[in-house]
Amino acid sequence: MYQRVGEPVPLETFPTVLSRAIERSGLSLEHLQRKLAAENIRVSLSTLSYWRRGRTRPERPESLRAVEVIEDVLKLPRGYLVSLLGPRKPRGRWVARGGAVRAHDVLWDNTLGLAPVLAELDEPAPGELSYLNVHDQHFLDHQGRDVRTRVRMLVRSEVDGLRSLVVLHRADESDRALPTLLASTGCAMGRVRSVPTSRFTVGEVLFDRALAAGQTAVFEYEVRWYGQVRATRYTRGSRRPLRDYLVEVNFHQSALPGWCFSYTQEGVDEAEVRRESLELGAFGGVHASAQGSEAAILGVHWGW
Repeated sequence: MYQRVGEPVPLETFPTVLSRAIERSGLSLEHLQRKLAAENIRVSLSTLSYWRRGRTRPERPESLRAVEVIEDVLKLPRGYLVSLLGPRKPRGRWVARGGAVRAHDVLWDNTLGLAPVLAELDEPAPGELSYLNVHDQHFLDHQGRDVRTRVRMLVRSEVDGLRSLVVLHRADESDRALPTLLASTGCAMGRVRSVPTSRFTVGEVLFDRALAAGQTAVFEYEVRWYGQVRATRYTRGSRRPLRDYLVEVNFHQSALPGWCFSYTQEGVDEAEVRRESLELGAFGGVHASAQGSEAAILGVHWGW
């Protein structure tokens, strides 16, 4: 390969070098993850995928240790990838124009197999999308099992040309099937992928038009659940802050819980923080709302 006079010299960046080295090696991200695990370094597939695509960068000591192992696995000079990271960014969550953005493994205890699906569906990058209003209506059947959730969203694009977003819904271990996604109003359901290894259904919600920066889209879709045992909670994990969130849980009159409360968590491994007790209404429903929430997980917990 040669460089013509006057042509720009390609910029060597962390993601471009990492991606090229992975392609040259023929190794998968799953293989890299196993190599890291053998060194007692835990890095999710989604994180590795984001490093490769330049959506996030390794900064924590554990992440930098991972990069050193990756250099050895990919037969790169020791310290080469680390040197491409440059000065460390300010600590804390990545705050882009659309707000703080969390990794998927903050929200879920198992993301195995999720990263390649998200890469295929081209999930909006940090800073490209803001959630203005999210309304979840969750329904249980006469035996207290999850049946369906109606999701209504108002979102704003922070870039020109945004046409879709990606949603994830996860089955419980006892469910007889992964959830099904159905478009209702203001959108169409594009590509849908099942991830049995971590029990996710991942769907591409297509807006009714391409959005320019600052434009909004409002749409509604439905999730069908296949629960086999009584449920005890409904939760929403969000990578981005929710400016306005409302959750309703509707119980069947023949299966009313004994108590309910709303809660938040800073991550799947963090303690559940009780917000308030919820009084069951005459028609078998409870609701909770949050404005300007920075919590990673919001939900309703109940007992029979």
